[in-house]
Amino acid sequence: MPRSGIVLLMSMLFLSSSVVGCVSTSDVDLDEIEDSKDNCPDIFNPEQLDFDSDKIGDLCDLDDDNDGILDENDSHPLDFDESSDLDGDGIGDNSDVDIDGDGVENSLDYYPYDPYEKWDTDSDGIPNGIDTDDDGDGWNDSVDPFDLTPVTSLLEDGPFKSGTMEIIFTSPRGHEVTLQIWYPTKDESSDVVIYDNVLPGLALKDTKPDCSEPRPVTIYSHGFPSIRWGSAYMMESLATHGFISIAPNHKYGTVFDFDIDKFPNHILSRPQDIIESFDWLVNQNNISGDFFNCILPEEGYSMIGQSTGGYTSMMISGAKIYSSDIESTCNDNSSEFSEVNCHILSEFSNLQISDFSNPDPRIRFALLLSPWNGSVLNSGISSVSVPMVVLVGSADETTTVSEVNNTVSKLGENLLNYAVFNNSGHYAFAPIGCLAYGCDGLLDINISENLSSRIAIISLAKQLNWPESDSYDLPQSEHITWKYD
Repeated sequence: MPRSGIVLLMSMLFLSSSVVGCVSTSDVDLDEIEDSKDNCPDIFNPEQLDFDSDKIGDLCDLDDDNDGILDENDSHPLDFDESSDLDGDGIGDNSDVDIDGDGVENSLDYYPYDPYEKWDTDSDGIPNGIDTDDDGDGWNDSVDPFDLTPVTSLLEDGPFKSGTMEIIFTSPRGHEVTLQIWYPTKDESSDVVIYDNVLPGLALKDTKPDCSEPRPVTIYSHGFPSIRWGSAYMMESLATHGFISIAPNHKYGTVFDFDIDKFPNHILSRPQDIIESFDWLVNQNNISGDFFNCILPEEGYSMIGQSTGGYTSMMISGAKIYSSDIESTCNDNSSEFSEVNCHILSEFSNLQISDFSNPDPRIRFALLLSPWNGSVLNSGISSVSVPMVVLVGSADETTTVSEVNNTVSKLGENLLNYAVFNNSGHYAFAPIGCLAYGCDGLLDINISENLSSRIAIISLAKQLNWPESDSYDLPQSEHITWKYD
């Protein structure tokens, strides 16, 4: 063979061996990972992430966490323990304490997967949102004042615990007002209140108000001199029946700050104290806090007034102070109220109270306890425009039966009922007075407390048209003489 042929043959053999000995490498996705080692050969993924270690790269794995839920349907595609997030809050349902995001924890939510339903109060299998009788007491929610609490007897304490707190707010007139508040509470335990470290009560101190349903409101006005918790027993009782009761200290008229020289100004400012206290509660109802959404402001309130608080209740209900009445009493030397009225008359130029009136259209009803008017109110009582119930003691030497009879006679059709508590004094409805001055020989204070509390709740329930309230009669007792019914 010629030398040139040998060289050609050698070259061909060398080329053949090079091709046979070379391993071909392929990288379809150009991620510099050869296809044979690439966990996702058709998709550029140089990081080669494989969360579930199934040798299928995350970018081409349809179930990255291998939990059996396709990634497109998995709220947490990289969490084997989570695959759904009902409320879209980023927390998987298996670890979310409020799965439906309705603000109620799953353990308390009757419908933890339904953001539109939370409760089934009567456990009848019908959610409150569509149940027409949420508490299962037989009364339609549209007429039930507390549709989450079964109707209970008015002849004993109600279904709630009584809580109380003291707050101080600054009135629009620039002075601080101390307010005692009573309310229903779900709290099971707390210290029992001792009002101003003077009078032991039954309410639980500084507990949280139960605002799960709207509460009716009463406002209490104390006597002169007395204090905001003078008739606390009645407000505590009303709280067990679902009421919120508030009571301001009337400046210069409490046992701690009374000033007889400021009496004319004091009695004229009393109605404004009540108006501002209710305004404060309405404001609290509209902002985040203890009393948020706790009342229906448009429903107004009822008054409870003891002694001079009775005067306050009449004034707030439309009664008028006529200058002619005050002048007449001042000039009547035989009147026990002559000095008081002359004192007021001497301040006329400063007080500007000729034909004074300060009603509040939001008041609905008033309960007067041994009501004082001292002839400051006389003919102007006839301007009262809300229904009233009046209680007095037969042995009351401060607001005598004859004085109260005069008040009652001028209330006209607004008087619903009038009762005289036999052998009972001025402090029958304000036990603090018995502590200060004694009630020896008079009707047991516990009896008058129980009877007056029952009168209060039955009267209020009737005015509010509560279910079954028409079936209750005001209490008949050997200790009460009803004058008007």
